Amino acid sequence: MSAPDSSAERERIVAEGERGVAAHSIGVVINGDLLLPPNENRSAPETAQATGLGPQYWSVPQRNPLFTGRTRTLEILHAKLAEGTTALLALPQTLYGLGGVGKTQLALEYAHRYKSEYDLVWWIDAEQPETTVRSLGELARSLNLKVSDDLHQLAEAARDALRRGVPTARWLLIFDNADDPVAVRRHFPDGPGHILVSSRTQNWSALADVLSVDVFDRAESIEHLCRRVRGLSRNDADQVADAVGDLPLAVAVASAWLDTTGMPAITYVNHLRGETTKVLAAGGAPADYPTSVGATWRVSIARLREQSPAAARLLQLCAFFAPEPISMRLFYGGQLSHALRMYDPGFEGDIMLGTAIQAIGRYALAKVDSSSNSFQVHRLVQAVVRSEMTSEEQHDATHEVHRILVRARPDIGGTDDPANWPAFEEIWPHLTPSRAHDCEEPGTRQLMIDRVQYLWRRSEYPQARRTGHLLDEAWTAKLGEDDRQTLLVRFQLANVIRSQGQYATAMELDEDTLERQRRVLGEQHPSTLMTASSLSAARRALGEFAKALELDQEILERFREQFGEDNPRTLSIANNLAIDYRLVGDSAAALELDQDTLDRRALVLGPKHPYTLSSKSNLARDLREQGDYEQSVAIHQEVDEAYAETLDIDVPEVLRNATALAVALRKAGRQAEGRRLTKETYERYLERYGENAPDTLACAVNLAADYSAAGDNDAARDLARQLYVGHQQLFGSNHPFTLACANNLGIYLRKVGEIGEAARQGEHAVAELRQALGSDHPFTLGAVVNLANAYAVQGELDRAVELGRAAYAGLCQRYSPNHPDAIASQVNLAITLRDSGHNEQGIELRARAVEESVRQLGELHSYTVAAREWKRIDLDLEPQPT
Repeated sequence: MSAPDSSAERERIVAEGERGVAAHSIGVVINGDLLLPPNENRSAPETAQATGLGPQYWSVPQRNPLFTGRTRTLEILHAKLAEGTTALLALPQTLYGLGGVGKTQLALEYAHRYKSEYDLVWWIDAEQPETTVRSLGELARSLNLKVSDDLHQLAEAARDALRRGVPTARWLLIFDNADDPVAVRRHFPDGPGHILVSSRTQNWSALADVLSVDVFDRAESIEHLCRRVRGLSRNDADQVADAVGDLPLAVAVASAWLDTTGMPAITYVNHLRGETTKVLAAGGAPADYPTSVGATWRVSIARLREQSPAAARLLQLCAFFAPEPISMRLFYGGQLSHALRMYDPGFEGDIMLGTAIQAIGRYALAKVDSSSNSFQVHRLVQAVVRSEMTSEEQHDATHEVHRILVRARPDIGGTDDPANWPAFEEIWPHLTPSRAHDCEEPGTRQLMIDRVQYLWRRSEYPQARRTGHLLDEAWTAKLGEDDRQTLLVRFQLANVIRSQGQYATAMELDEDTLERQRRVLGEQHPSTLMTASSLSAARRALGEFAKALELDQEILERFREQFGEDNPRTLSIANNLAIDYRLVGDSAAALELDQDTLDRRALVLGPKHPYTLSSKSNLARDLREQGDYEQSVAIHQEVDEAYAETLDIDVPEVLRNATALAVALRKAGRQAEGRRLTKETYERYLERYGENAPDTLACAVNLAADYSAAGDNDAARDLARQLYVGHQQLFGSNHPFTLACANNLGIYLRKVGEIGEAARQGEHAVAELRQALGSDHPFTLGAVVNLANAYAVQGELDRAVELGRAAYAGLCQRYSPNHPDAIASQVNLAITLRDSGHNEQGIELRARAVEESVRQLGELHSYTVAAREWKRIDLDLEPQPT
């Protein structure tokens, strides 16, 4: 990398190096791949064991033996890393945003030159979120952080360990090609080590101290050429350097060409100068690329075309993939061999494909990395290749790339199965560069729909929504509002919107999509029925539990008729119907259906599939609703352990199970353990989804109950007030979940002595719950129990007895006299009877309650203790996942 071109610029950079930035994690921003001949391409990362030297934890590409110059820049970089976060960027007035200036090579040289100062150095490909996570996951495995096999969990574990200085505070992370500061910054450990970032964007200037890097100065270009090309005179090297504009990437390619072909330097320079008449920007290449760079590549590409038309075609296709590594799995799927056969009659099978790949590598037009089984064409090469193609040729090439990507799509399970996610993650980076969103071929469009669904499954809601809206708008403009796949993407979009808590908007979109699908596809079409199921989910979220139940019963019957009881889609509808049963208060029916669905999913999908585990978690919730707290805890814990092996730690399924497990622990009498888990889960919700997300609010409702159970009723009341407002804003004033918050707030108000307000909250909750859910719903009966307690403490004993008797009878009928909620109601009624002068009745009722509580819950359970001490028991209400 070059020294500054002027003394003023040199003084500015030195001043920056001396100034520094106060920070714990130190970083620098660098990018641009310096492509080398095949024998100098990146190979498997060196390790301390392999070299016998350097850090104990080491994963960095091999050192470039031809690295030239940049001594002063490296010294400044070293000083900056010792003082503050730094960004290394191309100078905007010369090569802003241009790969090839040598930033990656500078980072690589820094890692090797200063490795003795670190115990851990790790190289991270940060151009795509997936590769960033994968690199950090590999670091976690190297550190033996065996939290799970899930890359996101492993990446988080590595970040946390480095933040704490484990196993060392002397670490260096290098984030290469990090052009999205917001996305990459979240992966910084913010610990005692150093962070070096390479990037083409100046957006890092707000987060790092920027060190600008220009092209080689002429002396560095000449030095590199003379070292690489045997017998090259300094005068000839000067002419070559001038022709390629001193761009390090182009200097390396020119060196490789001259060394491997033996072509006289003047001949090579004349070729370059002749090609400069073709403006690089023509045919879609970026206008700010130097034409001399394009000329450099054109010479090699022309030679490749002469020697191997199939290899030249492969290079053309690669120009429409992403400029990051392409998995070889995409190449060897059969579609690519078929496409190349048209350009070489003798082209047959994988052996010839390997030959074509080698031919491209010989001219330093790509990097082949056997350790990662990938093939990478630099963005500069891509730009030049595209500039030489006509519009029709570009169109044909993009569609060929689409077909290659479609062929790589997993055949079974789609994005619903996490086992398929690695395969999809190899496809995703190449959709946008190939403009897959503009393709009208059904297979490519399905990939785009898969992308929206995948982002939804991974809880990347904003990105899923943006992608869905873009597809909806583009496809509607091209194909009309009734196009089948446009309607499919709208179905996925409604799921995303509903997950963001915008239930009315989601239902409106579902209703419109369903009406169109019924007209275009028919009532019985699977897509129509799935959208109807989505509409049912929106109704559940809006509190229309009975309507959702009725619709899902109809949908399930139709799916069973068409596909049988064991079809995965049928089982998804059965799962939804069980949710409906639970929401209308029929946990016995939910339990029966969830058990059947769990058994079938375990056989059809496997015991560790997320859908199977979701059914198992729902079964545990049903058991808790039925009063079997210990079994509920045991099953939730099994699910938690299984999720750790299959999903990210912060996806909704995992967090919902953790929330439910915490409630089950509290109900089972393990209050401290439950409270600790609720706090941990709530913090994860806040970090990932924010304080106003539906699931975050639901978790916080349980946290308030945990505070109260621990005796901190002031904290419970204050939190419950916030949650009541939050639920009103999200769901509306009369939604059952909002009324559950009103009920809980009434409990905590009474416990801190605000009796009148507690009674008013209870009266409102009971009246509205009766209207919304009916008098025999568990929510309503629980609210009646709590209102009776408020009346009794307020001295309105007759009203308290009347409500207490009604609640006890209702709970016995809804569940049984042995259910913990019925026991709690029995205890409260006994206390009220005693306080109202019916001493014998109260004593007898309380004795039976103590006996049953001991039998069902044990001597030390809070209900048993409260019954023995003649203390009232409250029934907090818990919003359910919809």
